[in-house]
Amino acid sequence: MNKHRKTARLIVVMMLFGVLFSSTAFAASPGVADNTYYNTGCLTNTETVGVFGLNIGSVVVMTPNTNVFYVGEDAEEMILQGNVHILAIPGVGSSSIGAAAFAKHIALIKNQPVAAIVVGLGDGSVYTEGPQGYYIGRPYNVAGMYYPEVASQKLVDLFAGGAEITLLVGHSKGNMDIANALYKMYLDGNQAWYENATFKTFGCGVNVPPGLASFKQYIGTLDTLGYTNTVSWANMTYVYGRYHTTNPYYAMTYMPIQLYL
Repeated sequence: MNKHRKTARLIVVMMLFGVLFSSTAFAASPGVADNTYYNTGCLTNTETVGVFGLNIGSVVVMTPNTNVFYVGEDAEEMILQGNVHILAIPGVGSSSIGAAAFAKHIALIKNQPVAAIVVGLGDGSVYTEGPQGYYIGRPYNVAGMYYPEVASQKLVDLFAGGAEITLLVGHSKGNMDIANALYKMYLDGNQAWYENATFKTFGCGVNVPPGLASFKQYIGTLDTLGYTNTVSWANMTYVYGRYHTTNPYYAMTYMPIQLYL
């Protein structure tokens, strides 16, 4: 009888360990939005686990080298020391994994380290980030004003700290978050901070303040989501037959950002 009870307890313990480990593996997996819109396939398991669960406003720096990346204060220090010159911000529904995938994709294209700022907590944040972008971000962008936003403020803080960012890359609402930070700097009289930066948007057209070195926008002709959220068609290039995603997994319809970076 005791033997059977011990065996039963052992089985229960093993099942609990199985649930624990499988839950951890699941939790460290990219969400639907991450996989749909960003090149999560370019991340190794070590990179995916290493960037998992970062809060909104956190910074990651991904490099072209396998498993060489930085998060949090280490990532910010890389930027402030002048070792990173490209920064990207992804869109609604992305998690820190999506941000890392977007940065790693660009790092492989440009063959240099790329930073990204986390703007969401995954698929669940669609319900808060989406309305913020549409009902707050769009009207403020049209008016050329700043709205309080954690990721935008982080970008401002990096520039204030002396970041030498020469290329800003946004996707979807990430374009609004970047433009929002630029407007804050402009309205505060700090236009000089970003005067050497080029800003390239994908999947959503926005307004920007004066003073950028260059400003270019790209949207797929089949990108209905991007068209819906666009508030400015200035400097826009229309990419035939392409949708909202930047993920090369969708080989025939993804936005080929490597052609425009």
